[in-house]
Amino acid sequence: MTQTPQLRPSSGIRVAEFIANVGEGNKFSKIELFDAVPGVSQADRRMRDLREMGWVIDNYKMNPTLKPDEYLLKKIGTRIHEGQPRPKSVRRSVTGPKRRRILERDGHTCQVCGVRAGMDYPGEPGRKAVLTIGHIIPNSRGGSDDESNLRAECTRCGDQARDITMDPPSAASIFTRAQHVGGLKEKKRLYGWMAAGHRTLDDTEAVFNDWARLPRAQRLEVMNQLGQQVITEME
Repeated sequence: MTQTPQLRPSSGIRVAEFIANVGEGNKFSKIELFDAVPGVSQADRRMRDLREMGWVIDNYKMNPTLKPDEYLLKKIGTRIHEGQPRPKSVRRSVTGPKRRRILERDGHTCQVCGVRAGMDYPGEPGRKAVLTIGHIIPNSRGGSDDESNLRAECTRCGDQARDITMDPPSAASIFTRAQHVGGLKEKKRLYGWMAAGHRTLDDTEAVFNDWARLPRAQRLEVMNQLGQQVITEME
């Protein structure tokens, strides 16, 4: 009697199984990842795919306590290695040239929170922003992969967006809120963002973002100098 050969799990499932076995809160190296899934030349890419399914995996760019070849599993998302279906909202891949165009168009800045690539998050020193490409209208709600529906997002805002389960706001509710945004100056600023199709930083925000990229000692020096000037002008 001929036995039906058992199908080997896909590379993505094998990567998910290895990382899940590492356990939340534990580290693993790139070498350990590749050793665990021999024959998979793009194991690190399969790992990045898991982030689109709710897995939170830090690298040294996000967590400066990690070495360049280390990763930290903070949260297990969809357990595809246990048969859980992949979420329908998983983003389709964006090609390299398109990704670069969108990042350059958006000034390498998250269009949700305004953080620049490589900057520390305000209030979270040591956690650096890494940008990805997100959908304004998610694929699950009929959104396309056209560049007009894509924007630069940091991974934190992207993770938060995927956690939102409520219905999207209506045009009427957004217009009502826009009418009550500050004074004329703030309305003009908001209109400018809408006309440009993305959020632009004003001079104050741009200076702060560049200041945040300085070494700590230099940040304190500049902050104290500005503080003295503010005090002098108030007197």
